[in-house]
Amino acid sequence: MATEFDKMTVAELKEALKEKGLLRSGNKSELIQRLVEHEAPSANESTESKIEFDCPNCQSRLQIPASFGGSIICPTCSTKIDNTLAKKQQSPGFTMTQNQISLAVSISGLVLGLVAIIVFFSAFSTEAMCSEEDRTTIIVDGEETWTCDSDEFLWETTTTKRLFYSCCLMIPGSMLLTSTGYSMREKPENEVFFVNAEGVMQVSQKSTSPDGHNEENFSDSKIANALQAAAMYFGIGMYAMVMIVGTILVILFILFIYVLLSSSNGSNPW
Repeated sequence: MATEFDKMTVAELKEALKEKGLLRSGNKSELIQRLVEHEAPSANESTESKIEFDCPNCQSRLQIPASFGGSIICPTCSTKIDNTLAKKQQSPGFTMTQNQISLAVSISGLVLGLVAIIVFFSAFSTEAMCSEEDRTTIIVDGEETWTCDSDEFLWETTTTKRLFYSCCLMIPGSMLLTSTGYSMREKPENEVFFVNAEGVMQVSQKSTSPDGHNEENFSDSKIANALQAAAMYFGIGMYAMVMIVGTILVILFILFIYVLLSSSNGSNPW
């Protein structure tokens, strides 16, 4: 059966064998036969399931066929890895990459931040400031208006609780989640070490599309990276605003106490 190798010269065949790490001795038919036999298992590899795992020593990404037995040696750090250890790392069922987990954490932080904003503004609603059963109507300058007749202390009101939840819990949580999600992102990698059907460790580039660009999940893209960075700055920005407003309120409270104490002593605080 004719193959593409039949059209190649002996020099080209030897060069192809050199690239694949195969012997280059023999006549043309032997060289062709060697290349054909080498290509045959590669065709089977494409349909065989793979196991991907990290080297326990240097964390290089490795790949072996599911049917491969024995031990392998990491080409980066020369650590010998038992085949059973590699297969234990492969979690059954649904799995997520580190960048997908990172993106999910960032989205959770962003959603928490948006909820915090909603809760913050809802604290100033009529329902939060005074429940319906505590409202009474009075006449002021001939016009009817409502007033709140509640015996709750300030820290017991719904407004105070919502401000506490949004500013002291949700916003710091949003900042923590968005920052953690962004810091979890993996650095882009273009090489994956794998073992072929013959037990030879090789290096492959990430699969590319016809136009030559690397195929990647959305979580690995530059757009996802930019969105996670924006979410992180959103969380940090809200947290910074809360800290600034909180500091101003503390200063005003201290000044108020100082003025109050000075007035009670009959002295001019200024």
